[in-house]
Amino acid sequence: MVDDDASESFAFDGRSYPTYQEMVNAKRRRNADVLAKSGLLEAKSAIASSSGGGGSGGGIVGGTRGLKRAKVVPPGDDDGRPAPPPRRKSSRIAGAMAPDVRVERESMGSFVISGADASPPSSSSSSSSSSPSLRVESSTTSKDATAGYNGRVNDGSDLSVSDAVELVGYKWRGDGDTERAERLFARILPDAIEDVPIANYRRGGGRAGGGMGLSSGSPVSVVDVTNTTSGRPAQSTAATTVPRKDDVDDDDDAHRGIRRLVDGLSCDDGECVAKVTPDRIYSVACHPSPNAVIVCAGDKTGHLGVWNVDGYNHGGDDAMNNENASSSSLSSSSDDGVHLFKVHSGAISTLAWNGPGTSLLTSSYDGSVRLFDVERGRAFVEVFATYGDEVKYRDKLGYGTDRGYNSWIQGMEIDTRYGSGGGGGGGSGGFFLCTSEGRVMHVDMRMKGRLTFDAVLSEKKINTISLHPDGNVIATAGLTGIVQLWDVRKIPTLSSKEKPKPISWQESGGRSINSAYFSPSGKRLLTTTMSNRLEIMEDSHLVAGRMMPKMRVSHDNQTGRWLSTFMARWHPGCYTNREIFVVGSMKQPRCMEVYDHDGDLLREIRGDAITAVASRCCFHPDTNKLIVIGGNSSGRVTIAR
Repeated sequence: MVDDDASESFAFDGRSYPTYQEMVNAKRRRNADVLAKSGLLEAKSAIASSSGGGGSGGGIVGGTRGLKRAKVVPPGDDDGRPAPPPRRKSSRIAGAMAPDVRVERESMGSFVISGADASPPSSSSSSSSSSPSLRVESSTTSKDATAGYNGRVNDGSDLSVSDAVELVGYKWRGDGDTERAERLFARILPDAIEDVPIANYRRGGGRAGGGMGLSSGSPVSVVDVTNTTSGRPAQSTAATTVPRKDDVDDDDDAHRGIRRLVDGLSCDDGECVAKVTPDRIYSVACHPSPNAVIVCAGDKTGHLGVWNVDGYNHGGDDAMNNENASSSSLSSSSDDGVHLFKVHSGAISTLAWNGPGTSLLTSSYDGSVRLFDVERGRAFVEVFATYGDEVKYRDKLGYGTDRGYNSWIQGMEIDTRYGSGGGGGGGSGGFFLCTSEGRVMHVDMRMKGRLTFDAVLSEKKINTISLHPDGNVIATAGLTGIVQLWDVRKIPTLSSKEKPKPISWQESGGRSINSAYFSPSGKRLLTTTMSNRLEIMEDSHLVAGRMMPKMRVSHDNQTGRWLSTFMARWHPGCYTNREIFVVGSMKQPRCMEVYDHDGDLLREIRGDAITAVASRCCFHPDTNKLIVIGGNSSGRVTIAR
């Protein structure tokens, strides 16, 4: 301690300083001199320059592309950004006594609060406890009075592009982001839509692909369950044909052609990776335009990132149209093609473009589904949302479908049975939803929209739902560890009390199944399991009873707690009669793996741009070129082409 009556000096490095702060400053100057003489600062600058800007993660990933966290604005600075909120001080440290309030019990997403300091109950509420109690909404409810049901971003009204950008918050929002986003939806996306092949507009749009035709090796009929005996699969009546030598030769040529395409993929360029979302990526999708690569990614906090991959350093539309624009002005532009929107308050579980690429559907853990129609309006429209059974929600389409805090939308599949042209549900007429409670819903968006069915198909959470190209069969898979196939035409409607029965099923080692997807031809069903296997079944929609996989591929799927789970995805089109799929990998060095439909590993895609596990992967829908897309748990997206 310093004595006020005596003068005390502070010594450092052989010198005395009258105050402690002066001594600290001298020590800092000494440390800076030592660091400068060591040469470490020059080495750091050289490494950062050679890696494209440096930063966390090292190498190309630390480049300048993508989102950047905004610098915190000190209080009092007036540059249009709000000052950071004051640091929260603990009530215990401040000396305040904690209120005597506790959670008595939970029911249907609401809590009964009791204790000496709890507010008295309303006349309509009841409590089994003699102490005062209060019934409140779920803890997920936002503190903002303007927030919507269950803490959603708004009350269900249309969310404009500017509002979606504003909701991102100052931490990830930059100057001019709203104008760039408006330009994306007003000019860039409409131009990309004009290039989409007319084949994508036909029935079953989005599954047709671009150039090569679909394989017709799988009949589009469904086995009749009533004609089978219990426990025994039905025998297919289709004639068995022996492949001709010409067909075998064509198949070998197609296999070699696919290998050449896969071997030509590269992700070593610094422009192959960008930070697209702030948090862990849960879903990725790519626009079907053959002449543009526009990637969408949804993260765990409801952010939607849109990356116009080839829109780097355009300097805006004015600079693009100005032939006299200098290269320095273009390179100094902040428009690197990445746009960020806040459209949900929970994780975005599924992203899906319709076949023509005119509409984007997003489903979220917050229980809502939003549609962005590029041609009809520049707003994210809530086309469906779950609500409780309160009277005030009776006019909502999702009335009575929210069953508590452990109920959310886990997955979504566009209903392509009505073609790709009409309707409001993503241009397909409707969509299927699977929930954390094991329920499957079908929303018909034709006319004013209605809920066709809301059926319990599993005792536990259903992770994915996939519609067969014939439009009659859906596949569900989840925590029960069983893949089940259902005839959509026989699932009971809301007015029926019948219990649905699966056509066929397949157990997968007793552990949960991350995903199950039909191939674009419908001949194969691909599952990703926590039993460390990728399983491929053929003609599963023609089997009644227990199914058996034709191929099993050993694959490490133990991603752990902090990474999104693997979900192997098919290429939306076929190359002649070959189908391929992509999946993330836990191998070192990090890579994405591409397989063919026989389970043969075509390639482990590695490169300087992949330094983390790409948990969620997909393909560009066009079959005239091969592009692989992977999203990791730090919000970065990598492109291999």
